[in-house]
This record gives sequence, C-alpha cells and structure tokens, in this order.
Amino acid sequence: MSSTSEQLTGHAYDDGVPVVFLSGMLADQRMWHPALAAYEDLAGASKRAITPVFCELFDQDTVEEMARAVLEVAPDRFALAGMSMGGYAALEILRQAGARISHLMLVNTRATADSDAVRRRRLLLSRIVTAKEPFVAVNDGMLDEMLHPDNRDDAALVSLITKMGDDCGVGVFERQNHAVAMRPDSMADLGNVNVPCSVIVGTHDRIISPESHREMADAIPSATYQEISGAGHYAPLEQPMVFAQALAELLRR
Repeated sequence: MSSTSEQLTGHAYDDGVPVVFLSGMLADQRMWHPALAAYEDLAGASKRAITPVFCELFDQDTVEEMARAVLEVAPDRFALAGMSMGGYAALEILRQAGARISHLMLVNTRATADSDAVRRRRLLLSRIVTAKEPFVAVNDGMLDEMLHPDNRDDAALVSLITKMGDDCGVGVFERQNHAVAMRPDSMADLGNVNVPCSVIVGTHDRIISPESHREMADAIPSATYQEISGAGHYAPLEQPMVFAQALAELLRR
C-alpha cells in the first residue's frame, strides 16, 4: 500500500477548514465519502466549508508512528476526526502536537488500552491470520458484530467494507493489529483536551460499547456525546447524514 503522504488528498487548505480523517482498521478514505457527500448536501448556512484531508495509516505498526506520519503531512492547524483505530491515532496526535488541533471528533473508538489478555489474543490472531491463505479481511461473523441489524443485508455497504479490507491486505492487517494491540492508555490525557470535541457512537456498536464512549466523553471537558440510531461500528457509513450533521455542529463551535 502507499505511504501516508502519498495518500494525502484534498484541495488547497484555504478552501475551507482542513479536516483530517483517520479511518479504522482495514479501511481507507472510502469510508468517509458518503458522509462527505451528505455534508455537501447540508444547507449552506448550517455548515462551514471544509477541506477533507485523508491520511491512510497503512505503513506504521505503532500509534506513535501513525501520529508522526500524519503530522508530517497535515496542515499547521486542522480539525481531526478519528474512527476506531483512527481514534487511537488521533489521541496520540493530541499528545504529540495538541496545539495544532482546532476540533476533535472521536468516532466508534475508545481511550483505554487493551488488557493484557486482549493484547495477547490480538497478537495471536496476527500469527494465525498471516499463516493462512488466502487472506480473508472481513467474514460474516465480523459483519454481524460491526453493523446494525438493519444494515447487515445492505449489499452495497457490505461490499464496500469487504473491498476496503481486501484491498488493504494481510500486511496492513498485521501492522495495524500490532499498533492497536500495543496502543497506550489515553484516559489520563482526556482531561487535557481543550478544543471543541464530539464523541459519537452507533447505538448498536458491539465492538466498542456506547457505555465506554460515554465514559470517554464525560472525561473530556469540552465534549458532547451522541449515540446514532440505526448504526453500529461504522456510523459514518451506516448513517452518513446524521454523521455529517454532527460534524457541521462540531465545526460551528
């Protein structure tokens, strides 16, 4: 896969508020496209113009390296939206260069580290998966956990999630899984977040519970909290218009 800097896209930064989007594991910028299309459809007076900036975290195997790679190519000051693994990287970016962040959106993610047991299972999974051929990025059981039941049989949605995972491939999975497993605990840092922040989760997220999102939001002085009905772990894809409205509300703060 291409490096982070080669995957940076967007218009000139003076076209609008630069918003850096960081995707979850085995996903790329396509997971944000429906929400950004919905953002364009919002009434003009209800939104600020934005410049989407996509940073694909394919080549790094720690969140520290992910953060450094994003900061090398991001504008001097930017809003930051991180989903799942992208949220872990976003919290590390705050530690490394918090003054560069204007707004923060944490989506279907968490601030806690893995327990020792979960970490061991993740690293074991990498060994199992990389030993098998062919690589299967997303299986039916995973989709049952990730998607709201009403979206489980959405052929276009399932196809997109599957295609993104297949395109990432086994090497990206191994690096990203290691980064997720070894991420630091960020709970103690949340009280230092001093920019407008939105914490968002699908009501049916069975990967990271709404309760853990509420705990995270409660620890951030500037945070609002929103549960999105009709969504699971992929809120920006499952309910793109609701997500777009939440982004617009955040950027008006």
